[in-house]
Amino acid sequence: MLAENRGVKYLKYALGEIVLVVIGILIALQINNMNEANIQEKVLNEILQNIANGVTSDLKELKLLSTARASIFVEADSIYDKFISSDEQSINLEEASYVLFAFQDITNVISFNPYLSAFESFKNSTYFAKIQGSDLALLLSTYYTSADKIKDLEVGFNQSIGRLEKNWESNFGNEARDAFRLPWESGDLAIVSPDFLEVLRDHHTTEIFKMGQREGGGLKMYQEQILLGSKLVEMIRGSETSFDEQTKVELSGVLFSFGDADLVSILINGLAPSGFEIKYAASDLFRNYFSHEKDYLVIDYPANQYKWAALYFTVNALHGRVNEMDFSPYSKVVIEMKGEQGGETFELTMKDINDPPDGTETRLKMALTDQWKVYEIETNLFVTADLSRIMVPLSFVCQGSEGNKIQVRSIQFKKD
Repeated sequence: MLAENRGVKYLKYALGEIVLVVIGILIALQINNMNEANIQEKVLNEILQNIANGVTSDLKELKLLSTARASIFVEADSIYDKFISSDEQSINLEEASYVLFAFQDITNVISFNPYLSAFESFKNSTYFAKIQGSDLALLLSTYYTSADKIKDLEVGFNQSIGRLEKNWESNFGNEARDAFRLPWESGDLAIVSPDFLEVLRDHHTTEIFKMGQREGGGLKMYQEQILLGSKLVEMIRGSETSFDEQTKVELSGVLFSFGDADLVSILINGLAPSGFEIKYAASDLFRNYFSHEKDYLVIDYPANQYKWAALYFTVNALHGRVNEMDFSPYSKVVIEMKGEQGGETFELTMKDINDPPDGTETRLKMALTDQWKVYEIETNLFVTADLSRIMVPLSFVCQGSEGNKIQVRSIQFKKD
């Protein structure tokens, strides 16, 4: 019995020792795993911070590109109006210099060169799996895919300019070319100005200035890229992998996450966010129908000039390739607006992709006061609009001879 008791005690002791050893091994493994996880988390963070640094550099370049192209667009447009499409017969030295420098800026092509090495290394590593399926991964992919599309568009655009410049050089002889490129060396500019204007108005030159006008069309893609990049840096710096509701709203026009967010804005402080565009139409030629004042949009319908006019919002995403979106998740549109005098009346409409441009869509009559007020309108009241295929999310229609000045601060589509 004593021997048996000793055996039981020894067995218990041995089992206890084994359990302690196993627990020690498990603890050691857990500590090792935690250390390894911390190391991997640190490496992942360093990689993402390098990407954020590269995107920050991209943002500086994108802002410079946007400024440069906006400047060329304005210059080319003003030159076209004042000298190319007009009957102006003379040009002074200052004006000729302005034209020449604009010409040189257009032919001196520029392009976006994103910093790619950090992202390419990350994409091909095992660390990418740690964020795969997250909003951060979606934003990363969208940013660099969009960067590639911008580069492709710029390559085609710059090649077109290169061909036009080559044709321009071949078309003009030395004398005409010098009269245009070196106007300040021609002595009395009044004598050579007819030659200068002749070269300027030749179709070889005007085609180049038309390309300058087209540079304005690329501004929206830069703005979208800046928005994507800014949000990407913000999320990485804040160690975030999921979008908050505000980010979903701001990126809805770029990432097409309608339905994911509780609301989508088509006007914020008087400006259309990325993914939407403000346009207007009227019964006759009409300019300056709307403007931006402080933090609101002003719709100005002059008295006794038109039978009708409409300011409307369009879906304009992926550089114009997407022009319809699904608004069926949203049951109401919320508009903050007022009239300048009070008593202004107009009609609201929504149009789907198949609605004919004949004014037969559902129209809801509205009347304003001279105080800011929030108006909530059920989207199902727009009976003729297929909410799953909306092309014009909202339109403000004025009719008749009575003038209207409407001020609109924000427009949001909301769920119940």
